[in-house]
Amino acid sequence: MIVPILLILLILLFIIMWGWIVLLFIENAKIKSKIEELINQPLTMEQKEELDNLQLDLDTNAYRAKNAKLVVLIFAFIFLVSVFLILWLNKQYQLFTYEGLLSNLKLNMLIIILFFTPAYIGLELISNTEGASGDIAAKLKLTEELKPGEEVEV
Repeated sequence: MIVPILLILLILLFIIMWGWIVLLFIENAKIKSKIEELINQPLTMEQKEELDNLQLDLDTNAYRAKNAKLVVLIFAFIFLVSVFLILWLNKQYQLFTYEGLLSNLKLNMLIIILFFTPAYIGLELISNTEGASGDIAAKLKLTEELKPGEEVEV
């Protein structure tokens, strides 16, 4: 009975974790396209404020991904420790048969390889490349303070 429950929990973990990562990628792609549209035209003061808000959104998503990376690392570490704990307990108390031990180890390693490693890589990509304030600042050259409605050459 424990295997179907574990399978359901793993499927839920997969859907929630990967759904969130994919949504972050999609949201960041939309924000970047809006930023590119704004950068490629003369900006009014209102558009400059909108650009600042979009930059803040990108940086916020990068910060969220950075914090989620820590959670992924903690869970991966817990699963890795459980592998060594299972091995040690089996050595001390002979709790599992060879097949049972092998299936437990395979399950733990499968969870780490299929769930946590790609999730960490995806979150690393989001946290490192999506915070685009430096890129935008390099492209955008504002020389003086603007009045509302005034245009600026980029």
